[in-house]
Amino acid sequence: MATITRDTQVDLLHRLIETQRLLNAGSLESDRVMGVVIERAQAATHASGGAVGVVEGSVLTYKAISGMSDVALDAEEDAENSLSGQSLRMGMPLICRDTETDSRVDREACRQVGARSLVVAPIVHGGQGVGVLKVLADEPDHFSDTDADVLELLAGFIATSLSAGSRLESEAQRALQDPLTGLPNRMILMDRLQQAVYDARRYRRPFGLFVIEPIGFDSVNSALGRDATEAIMRAIATGLEAVVRSGDTLARVEDDQFVILCINAERSVVEWRIRQRVDDVLSSVTNEIGLSGVQLSASIGAVWSSGSDASAEALLTSASTAAYRAKRQRVRPDTSD
Repeated sequence: MATITRDTQVDLLHRLIETQRLLNAGSLESDRVMGVVIERAQAATHASGGAVGVVEGSVLTYKAISGMSDVALDAEEDAENSLSGQSLRMGMPLICRDTETDSRVDREACRQVGARSLVVAPIVHGGQGVGVLKVLADEPDHFSDTDADVLELLAGFIATSLSAGSRLESEAQRALQDPLTGLPNRMILMDRLQQAVYDARRYRRPFGLFVIEPIGFDSVNSALGRDATEAIMRAIATGLEAVVRSGDTLARVEDDQFVILCINAERSVVEWRIRQRVDDVLSSVTNEIGLSGVQLSASIGAVWSSGSDASAEALLTSASTAAYRAKRQRVRPDTSD
């Protein structure tokens, strides 16, 4: 079991505050809240996986997972005769120190997902237990009482989101997604960028930030109109989504500006790959849409962090400035001697 140091306590507090800030930034639909909370619960407890189970009759059905095989989503758990059921009845988090010796858990099911220890917290809504938040580790005796307390607080975030109800889903979409492409917008990007800056400072995890400004839209807009420009923007978004790494963030933050945040990335490998893939996507869009006399290209501004940056906002400004300068050089090449 890990020792709870002052640095660990600060780290846990930071993750809880950042989670609450993101959820307060916009009223997310419950599925998205579950995903955010599981992600932060894993990070805060150094778990290898996490899941949210919802009570359906006499069973718990898992609606969201992370770090576990997809087969776990098809699994059901007894909502009464299990550790999760006990947590729901008692209204408190419970820890399993070793799944091989604890009779409250299904040993074979734990083996299938690689769990040797776990902690589960109830999700209470309207005075009733409606589900559980669970994290697991592949080693015995991994979790502490502090981890259980943190999980209980995070489970409360999910419960709070359920109170908002489905009436807020359209507002959440407007608040956190670009309406044209469906990509994350500036708000989501800045939250993830701030987390990346924090991780870079604390853990020296390098990351790259790429601002992409397509060139050629003025000609398309003049010749074909705004509808054609928007269709091309959606096609570019689809193409870029297909080539970014899992775990990275692709966002649209301005009218014709995309941003890719590459976390835990090595500059020598990723930067060339990003530039090559952006060129390939724009070339493909040009050919597929059949633009006559126009070849879309892009200027790319890149900045890299290893932990000494002032702020997320300063990084984005630097990358945007680099993209703007690259665009000016390509559109108006310097012909002076």
